[in-house]
Amino acid sequence: MKYRKNLKILLILIIFALVLFFIKTNLSKSAKKAKQNVVNLEKIEIGMTKEKVKLIMGIPDNKQLSFFNNKDSIYFYKPPFGSSSGIYIQFEDSSKKVNLIIPHDK
Repeated sequence: MKYRKNLKILLILIIFALVLFFIKTNLSKSAKKAKQNVVNLEKIEIGMTKEKVKLIMGIPDNKQLSFFNNKDSIYFYKPPFGSSSGIYIQFEDSSKKVNLIIPHDK
């Protein structure tokens, strides 16, 4: 009898953990923003200015020098849960215009 009671408690805890996981990965503010990043990325084109990209994408989650040439700047935006990489938008150093777009891996 005690075995069944422990099993029920364990199942309830597992279900509760799964519900929390679903909420965190699909309904949280950060999850909604990550999904919106993917939608907004479709509007970004090579040659756009940093200002235009910020208007469309919002403030980047991270800014750094490009890992391709250590000269250009690159913006990072968080992708949806389960993606193997982030969303990167690189800007040419001299013109401050988009010269490379790296979408997330699905």
